[in-house]
Amino acid sequence: MKSFVFTLLFCSTVFIYAQNNAGVVTYKEVIITKPDLQKAEEQGWAEWASMVPDSVVFYKKLLFNESISSYTNIPIEENPDEQNMVKMMMRRYANANNETFVNSLEEKYVEKKDFMGKTFLIKGKPAEKKWKMTGEIKSILDFPCLKATYEDSTGVIEAWFTTEIAASTGPENYGGLPGLIMQLTIVKEKRTLTADELSLKEVKSTEFKEPTEGKEVTREEFYKIVREKMQEMRQAGGFGGMGRGRH
Repeated sequence: MKSFVFTLLFCSTVFIYAQNNAGVVTYKEVIITKPDLQKAEEQGWAEWASMVPDSVVFYKKLLFNESISSYTNIPIEENPDEQNMVKMMMRRYANANNETFVNSLEEKYVEKKDFMGKTFLIKGKPAEKKWKMTGEIKSILDFPCLKATYEDSTGVIEAWFTTEIAASTGPENYGGLPGLIMQLTIVKEKRTLTADELSLKEVKSTEFKEPTEGKEVTREEFYKIVREKMQEMRQAGGFGGMGRGRH
């Protein structure tokens, strides 16, 4: 009953907050990196595994208005006094300088992917995500949010979105929900992006930057490149078999 009443409340506020369709979000991305120490012991890389931090943290920025969005990294300042060289290495490896640009009016979708020292441009609309509502409710940055999930070949994706911000967008290439995604979890990759700061304001079209540098490939070609390189690294024992091909 509570879920039903709350859903009705969401629907009734969509028009009230319709002007809330532009702004900037800072997401805090947390990636769980601690390996299975018992497995590492069995495979002979326990010493290296013991130096791996429990998690690494990054920050991302999403600019959006009613029809355009761009998603970029917030650069990390290297700490010259950093003692954990493994942590530094993992930060550099996991935080590829990826970007996503969407202009729904012009049906333009561009993703820039940095992978193993090379830059790729993937153009074209990503596959439609068939979200399922769970009825769960929670608050993020004082915005009431509903939970939706979907599952594909990459695993389960969980999203918390708010209809009080009338923008069907979110981190990376995730969107298609009736409101802004405030939290996104890619279960298989053990990473979660949560809105850390949010400013609702006018964003002019000139503020959005479409990535243009990189080798243009299809999604299928890019994923094939990632799979092959990850296979090579696992066979060579690189990163203790922990390589992550982030789509």
